[in-house]
Amino acid sequence: MTLKMFKIIKDIVKGKLKMTVGRPLTGSERFLLTSLFSKIDRVATLLVPSNIHPQLLDPNYDFVRLTNNWEANLELFAIMRKRFPTVDAAMPASWLGLAGMGQVEMGTTMRISPMVEPSPDVYALDKMSLEELELPKLEGFLKNQIELIVETQDRYPEMNSPPIVEGSFDLAILLRGEKLFNDFILYKNYVKTTDLAQKEKIKKKGDPTFFPRIMDFATEASIHIGKMYKEQGINMLGCVIVNQYANPPIMSPNDFITYIYPYVESVWKEFKKYRPTAGYMPPSPTVANEISDYRALSGIACFNNYMFPQNEIGLTPDAYDEEMIQLSKELKTPYQYLIHGKFLRDGTKEEIEAQVRKICELAVKNEVPLGLGVAAVPLGTDLTKIDLILNSVEKYGVYK
Repeated sequence: MTLKMFKIIKDIVKGKLKMTVGRPLTGSERFLLTSLFSKIDRVATLLVPSNIHPQLLDPNYDFVRLTNNWEANLELFAIMRKRFPTVDAAMPASWLGLAGMGQVEMGTTMRISPMVEPSPDVYALDKMSLEELELPKLEGFLKNQIELIVETQDRYPEMNSPPIVEGSFDLAILLRGEKLFNDFILYKNYVKTTDLAQKEKIKKKGDPTFFPRIMDFATEASIHIGKMYKEQGINMLGCVIVNQYANPPIMSPNDFITYIYPYVESVWKEFKKYRPTAGYMPPSPTVANEISDYRALSGIACFNNYMFPQNEIGLTPDAYDEEMIQLSKELKTPYQYLIHGKFLRDGTKEEIEAQVRKICELAVKNEVPLGLGVAAVPLGTDLTKIDLILNSVEKYGVYK
């Protein structure tokens, strides 16, 4: 057992003992127990560094500097930790955005500019054939990302910083771009029809076998990258396998389960002993309930409000939260509630406090472990609103 794994297990045991004798938890203990659906003293809070525009924290840092220098990421992470010292947990200190997922080392060119998060410029499969793709080596942006997580876990053992592994579908998108959606539709139509004449018509539009072949490669690459993380000494406990593009309106939940989930499960099985969750953003409580039957989709990364419909100020429906809290209680899965960036930027402090109070009191009343985070904080946001959220959790999120 690695020292990092031992530290996490120790935090879990100490946290459970503290809850038994009524002592307050540390941030690490609180977030870990929340993830395990154990009793906690108050709602757990989470900040994802890459969700906060770096210029909001320090004007000396931009995406060019951060993407090419993992030390700069740690410097800015330290600034964020000092600015928000009461946050319970943070994911890896990464402002690399999509740059560090491995696709660059396989051939995709990224657009790196000072003020905008890195995004694909030229996709690998616009420059080469599928047969020419090779699994990535430990170099470039991927090496930066891995070194960053190693250093984050070593320097901040009290923080819960599991690695994020890009899932098969997302990695295929980063190698193929939006053409992957046409590949998928072609494949889906081909396998659904039994009419031979129709199959021939579909084949004239393109290769219906391309989609499963690129998904096979992307699955192999996703597992390969996850193993690289482990080989470099990263603690994989609680790692998240992300498939954020396979969501409505791009893809229906039924299509995701039918055509994408088998690949998701393959990656999940590879890291099963580390209690991974394959992130999927359900568009409603009904879908959240349905996907809970699939073992790779049963964790906290799949039980959140991120993709719920929003009103004009960026709020998701209160009725959905009530349903999710009840489902959380029934399924013994913690609910991860995210304050959307639009609401954080444009909402008044009174509106924000009222919303945090509402969700905290709902969780406390039903004794459901709740994690509360902030999603995609844009330029123009007053960061004292994050202070307000953290203070409101201390005020309204204490379990009796």
